[in-house]
Amino acid sequence: MPGPGLRYGRSVFATALFVALVVAGWGFVSLLTETDVVADRDIGPIVVPVSIGVTALAVFVALAAPRWSTMTTRGAGALLGASAVLALGAVAVQLAVLGILQFVATGRPVSLLLAIAAQAPTPYTLVVMGAAFVSAMGLGLLAAGGGGASWPWEKD
Repeated sequence: MPGPGLRYGRSVFATALFVALVVAGWGFVSLLTETDVVADRDIGPIVVPVSIGVTALAVFVALAAPRWSTMTTRGAGALLGASAVLALGAVAVQLAVLGILQFVATGRPVSLLLAIAAQAPTPYTLVVMGAAFVSAMGLGLLAAGGGGASWPWEKD
């Protein structure tokens, strides 16, 4: 099991990959579908970026846990399952924070549910799920290699 420094360092890079994939994925989906990232026009401009920031923090905490470092020793199925659960959790956190922030901004309890209902069925939610899954799998595969990432010719 890697030490805390290596574990946190890898988790930071996996979280940065998550944020980069979300931003790039949302950009491509927005261009291809000619839609806005925010499905509900009543949602303020700061709510979605803050919800992704909180989601990134949740992804980091999950990936930096000592238990995640030993995930690859349990087999590929465990890594796939844990990555899928992390992806679903990331979507749940993102939608929950989005709804809570919209409730705080408007003061109407129904706006919490409306914001979640408007954002959940969009392709942007799938991008968040996919980004979390790819980041978790990447970290798991890097940890399974036992060391840092390297080119094939760098191995002796």
